Amino acid sequence: MNKIELKVLETERLILRRIENSDAKALENSDAKALYDNIYNNFEWHKYYSQIPFDSFKKFQILIAKYQEWYAKKENFRWGIVTKSENEIIGIVQNIPDILNESSKLACILSYNHTGGGYAKEAVQRLIDYNFDELNFHRVEAESVVNNLNSIKLIESLGMTYESTKRESYKLGDQYYDQKLYSLIKK
Repeated sequence: MNKIELKVLETERLILRRIENSDAKALENSDAKALYDNIYNNFEWHKYYSQIPFDSFKKFQILIAKYQEWYAKKENFRWGIVTKSENEIIGIVQNIPDILNESSKLACILSYNHTGGGYAKEAVQRLIDYNFDELNFHRVEAESVVNNLNSIKLIESLGMTYESTKRESYKLGDQYYDQKLYSLIKK
């Protein structure tokens, strides 16, 4: 088994790279603050992404600092999805490895201004390839709240197989949601 590192990954149109403290500072002082405004501060868009949206930019900066701790511990990896054409962070793709079982749990969130262009599929496919080809993992999986039809469409378009529905496994505010579990096995 290869040692897991968060390395820069590339696709035809994207660069997947670490999210640095400097990104939060750049976001605060530029038009790229759209990542915060369009993802982390937008309840309707962000509500299915495993954490409540932030009510302040300062809390977002704290999260970016937390990413640095996760990178150091090598237990939870989040890449910024950066367009090569504009050099702009448009989303995040996540990989939570389970080394013992040679598998990973994947997640993705994209700025709603950049949906519909195939960026999410391109980024997640690159992460799947990384898990199978470079980490030599056997399995990747993804979960989606049953109401998140765009996420389910993305997962299914990547060839992932539906396994089960986890009843009331995702809590948001005072409400519980069912989640669909999908997987892909290395061929």
